[in-house]
Amino acid sequence: MLVGIAKDLITPDRLTFMGGYGSFFDKPFQGIHDDLYVRALLLDDGRQPLLFVSLDLLFHDYALTETIQTYIGQTYGLPRDSLFLAYSHTHGGPAVRGYDDTSQHSAAYESFLQDRIRSCIDRVMVNRFEGTIAYGSVTGDWNINRRRQVDGAVLNMPNPEGVKDDCMHVLRVTDCNGKTRAILFNFACHPVTVRDAPFLSGDYPGRVCHLLEAEFFGGMGIFFQGAGGNSRPKATAKGGKFVAGSYEEMDDMAAAMTRSIVRLCRTPGALAPVEADFAVRQFTIELALEAFPQSVFAETIQASDGFPGIRKIAERSLQTYDAMPEEARLFAGLVRLSEHLYIACMGGEPCYEVKQKLEALLPGKTLLFFGYADATAYIPDDKIIAEGGYEAAESAVEYGLKGGFKPGIDKCMAEAFAAAYAEIGH
Repeated sequence: MLVGIAKDLITPDRLTFMGGYGSFFDKPFQGIHDDLYVRALLLDDGRQPLLFVSLDLLFHDYALTETIQTYIGQTYGLPRDSLFLAYSHTHGGPAVRGYDDTSQHSAAYESFLQDRIRSCIDRVMVNRFEGTIAYGSVTGDWNINRRRQVDGAVLNMPNPEGVKDDCMHVLRVTDCNGKTRAILFNFACHPVTVRDAPFLSGDYPGRVCHLLEAEFFGGMGIFFQGAGGNSRPKATAKGGKFVAGSYEEMDDMAAAMTRSIVRLCRTPGALAPVEADFAVRQFTIELALEAFPQSVFAETIQASDGFPGIRKIAERSLQTYDAMPEEARLFAGLVRLSEHLYIACMGGEPCYEVKQKLEALLPGKTLLFFGYADATAYIPDDKIIAEGGYEAAESAVEYGLKGGFKPGIDKCMAEAFAAAYAEIGH
């Protein structure tokens, strides 16, 4: 199997507005705590190339993926469906197109970002070698459910009894000499350890990559966010509420995760060789929205005095209300790595219950789940929609949607992924 790896710096070289929580306050970052990167991993079994690209950003709209799809096709002849580009979802990155208000984007940074992604892919193509991959997983108590029922309402509070995905999936790439060249890890948890600190940071995913690269000299860490829409770092759950943590707590979480990965990689027999047999299908799912009355946007404008970023989005939505679509397009995909190992990919911020339902469609298979491939919205299941709360509909306004998702999302997801599995599944 042919493998390629590369990474490149994407830390802004000029002041930009903050993304994530920082975008609410409409202010630029105040400094750089740790750098942000694009990382790329090419796997090619001789029949189907797979190019995985991970960015230390909150996320971007799907236009960036389409731009890079065009580039790899024109430059290297790679099929569009071979690219899987996703975001770590760190809340310590700059504002970019997709989620943050249009007034916060930097055209210069957007150009810089695209140049760095293309450069990273170029170096992947000149850094190819024969290699193998192996798979394993570990569990850890690093995340906590954030949907808690209080007096009949679902609030954003720690819920120790709530479901969470505590499995961390690991793919290790080795060269023909047995040297570790890349470690892909996949975990489901919002990177919001320091919440709205005004400093750029890759949060815990970036720190794990740093530690892995120190542990395996000449190797690269690469992270893909899982179904973490309704989970947060357990270290930030204190006194029955979520609080901003410290960089030291972020480092502690990352160090614990890294130790688990290193132990897994160095325990004989803990990783199973992957007999590469790649196939891929990418597709879109049309999801219907339940339109909010215009009064919801007007109320948001009045209630968001402390959050200029959200107010701007609500103002724009109110001005364009009649022209806003009443459906959302969710980009998704299914990858077969081997007879028993698959990856489901999806835009937006999927909740864990979504992954659980997709796992049931692939009995006897191991399913990795890469979310955050674009800034669609929170992706709930029908149960979460019925319960209500932030992930169900309350977040729709800040995503620039006309409303929350209608019930029936489970059926739409199941049909789309079942059709893809029927085409590429063993």
